[in-house]
Amino acid sequence: MKYFNMNVFYNIENLENDFEGAVVTLGVYDGLHRAHMEIINRVIDSARKMNAKSLMITFDSHPRNVLNNTSKRVKSLTCPQEKIEILESTGLDGVLVLKVTGNLLNISAEDFVKTYLVNHLHVRKVIVGYDYHFGKDRGGRADQLVRYGDKYGFDVEIVNQIYFHQHAIRSSVIRTMLSEGDVVKAAELLGRYYRVEGRVVHGSGRGKTLGFPTANIEPDNREKMLPVDGIYLTECFYRNTRSFGICNIGIRKTFNESERVIEVYLIDIRDIDLYGHKFRIGFLERLRDEVKFETREELIAQMKNDLIECKERIKKYN
Repeated sequence: MKYFNMNVFYNIENLENDFEGAVVTLGVYDGLHRAHMEIINRVIDSARKMNAKSLMITFDSHPRNVLNNTSKRVKSLTCPQEKIEILESTGLDGVLVLKVTGNLLNISAEDFVKTYLVNHLHVRKVIVGYDYHFGKDRGGRADQLVRYGDKYGFDVEIVNQIYFHQHAIRSSVIRTMLSEGDVVKAAELLGRYYRVEGRVVHGSGRGKTLGFPTANIEPDNREKMLPVDGIYLTECFYRNTRSFGICNIGIRKTFNESERVIEVYLIDIRDIDLYGHKFRIGFLERLRDEVKFETREELIAQMKNDLIECKERIKKYN
């Protein structure tokens, strides 16, 4: 993956001069899926033609999680650092990450436009998706942004719904796919494998006694969505190494446990110390549900079958 020199800002006061007259896009951009990338590419292309800088204005967390109670929290498809890493490969000149606060969410739609787009940046063009909302209570819509553009002197381009193989590409659709374990279709809409990152921590050690030692992963961000519980074929990155693995997300039903865990058995990798190391899991395919077995022997037999199946499936990824 090629990386560009992208500037990241957390305060609009720090970017005024360099990004005055920029071409801008705004939004949560959770997932940075194919439709998001289409908008970003249009921003970069327009900026190049206008001899201007390209800029994204986004947020450090999902605004709904500030507005809603705990039971309605939105799990993220991309955590903040992951979002920055992906954006660094796009060619954007800059990203402004706004901290989501009650004060920010209480700004009216027009005041938001005046404060951020007009007074600070004097933007020349704004490009957003058809379903873009902004301002207090999400009261501003994309068509209103066009009117504000006419009023304050900047162009607005609205990008219509984008489809991939007849699927509307939306973050909510991808969340539904992950909640159903369909990581293949989720990857198609994302344009990459869905991934989770964390560190390897000490677990119960039970996998080793079963003949399948696992790396237990503590996610970097608990706000990031996990696929539904089950057994997955995965692509793993650790210590500058890539290998395939069998990942279990679940509660270890056979042993009557209740804590949800992420554990990965690395295929054909043995005797490697990973404790404390960064670990990235890319979800390739779902094999099956997590099942409660009556005996250890039944579990071991199934794990051996899973390994045989995975070794066959990974041939198409090599």
